[in-house]
Amino acid sequence: MSFSLRSILLATALCSTQAAATEFSFVSGNPADAFGNNYSQTLDGLTTTATAWSTTEKGNRYETAELEIFSGFGLGVCNQDEGLNCSNANNMHALDNKGPNDLILFSFSSAVKLGNLSLQQFGGDSDLSLWAGSGSLALAGQKSKDLGSALSAINVSRIDTIKTVDLSAFTGSYDWLAVSARLTQANDFAKLRTLTVQAAVTPVPEADTWTMLLAGLGLVGFAVHRRSGFATRRAV
Repeated sequence: MSFSLRSILLATALCSTQAAATEFSFVSGNPADAFGNNYSQTLDGLTTTATAWSTTEKGNRYETAELEIFSGFGLGVCNQDEGLNCSNANNMHALDNKGPNDLILFSFSSAVKLGNLSLQQFGGDSDLSLWAGSGSLALAGQKSKDLGSALSAINVSRIDTIKTVDLSAFTGSYDWLAVSARLTQANDFAKLRTLTVQAAVTPVPEADTWTMLLAGLGLVGFAVHRRSGFATRRAV
């Protein structure tokens, strides 16, 4: 393989390190009917697993809840106070804070950059609290404050439509995302529809770095070519 061809292949490989965004959809599916159930999806080699939690345990600590998918609307939670397959009275099958705080945890098979989250609002209000972190998160027995400071997503419109939450304030790479009905509030109701993420990869070099890299490759190629030509002439 010629030096020039190797250089082209190397440059192409470096350019290809920017991963495309992946959108997970949660408007259909059938998680098992049980507290502590989960729902997983795999797209583009990346798996996300969603689990449901609620502060129904003594001392407002998190314990497992039932993850629900309401067809056409998205992910919700039935906590252990509401019971399995909870009714739609007061939108109890949504992610809500009517009483205990419900939470949905998304765990990723590899680190991701967060894009956006879409939800269906119910009851005129759908404010959220969000956290993201690295490593694994064991929620059982923890309190909301144990997760650290939350990012608040406030939906000012009382019209019950699909809303989009921009997650760009989370600037790093993360192994999990936790989404709760807004802490210290009441009567927020939402179903989570989609989550867009991007696999964390080696950063693509800046333009100046590319210029220096390609210039260096060119100089090396010229030197190799010149030495090869000189050796050939001597042989003759």
